[in-house]
Amino acid sequence: MPLPLVFIDRLTRILPSSVLEQVLGSFDIPDIVSFRVNTLKTTVPVVFERLDQDGFSLRPVPWNDAAFVLDVEDRPKFVMHPLTSEGAVYIQALSSMIPVTVLAPREGEVILDACAAPGSKTSQMAMMMNNKGRIMAIEAVKARLYKLKSVCSLLGVMNVEIKFSDTRRIKFEEEVFDRVLVDAPCSSEGRFKSFDKKSMGYWSPHKIKEMSHKQKGILLNASRGLKVGGVLVYSTCTFAPEENEEVVDWFLRKTKMTFVLENAAVDGITCYPCLKEWNGRAYMHDVSLCVRVLPQEGRSGFFVAKLRRVA
Repeated sequence: MPLPLVFIDRLTRILPSSVLEQVLGSFDIPDIVSFRVNTLKTTVPVVFERLDQDGFSLRPVPWNDAAFVLDVEDRPKFVMHPLTSEGAVYIQALSSMIPVTVLAPREGEVILDACAAPGSKTSQMAMMMNNKGRIMAIEAVKARLYKLKSVCSLLGVMNVEIKFSDTRRIKFEEEVFDRVLVDAPCSSEGRFKSFDKKSMGYWSPHKIKEMSHKQKGILLNASRGLKVGGVLVYSTCTFAPEENEEVVDWFLRKTKMTFVLENAAVDGITCYPCLKEWNGRAYMHDVSLCVRVLPQEGRSGFFVAKLRRVA
């Protein structure tokens, strides 16, 4: 199925011309197989030795010591491997690992995961915290809630309190969180595949507007529970400026500069510049510290913003 023409037109205005052809080509290529070792159950050397003995060719990920990439043809065998079924390793897209890497949760902290299912990032945070501290994981869709519970159980996550609710509807009585992750529901443009009709079946310009409205509500309410000095990471897997730079600019205006942007870049990850304006509307704030991840080297397109509460 060809990519929507409206989407292609928008992309030509979002991306630098120097990378446009490469990005358009990425929609025709199957994703690589990437995974992270679950150090709540095992160690990197143990997994590496086991998979090497079983004939897998592992390629390390320079910016994540627990992550590896496999050959695409190894996917069926890897999915059925005992390490996978036991929760010693977890298949996760490389771009999906970036927001938690930027958030950098620590042992003993109290974390809010505002849009938690299916649990990839929730369990990644728990692993980085060594199950010490507390994560409040919120999910608004019941079917996805069951997946979140299943993933946490399989991976041995013990420090998560799962809450079935919409983050926009929760009243945070106190500023209790050291860090907040808002990996927001979005139009998912970074996951489009030309050979998979379902990957773009629900996309439309109206969907972008709908998601932007939802994202603003989630982000604003989630931020109310963050301590002064705490860090908030906002991320999407889409290219749309209405869901990325516009949301961040709106949030900074809405919170009257009680938050400031910090550099969200991760060494070793290729990015392209954020936009200063879209459709003739200039953003009030410099969003250049946000990160737009190029869909290349096995990664899908992603957007990440890091904000710190200062008042």
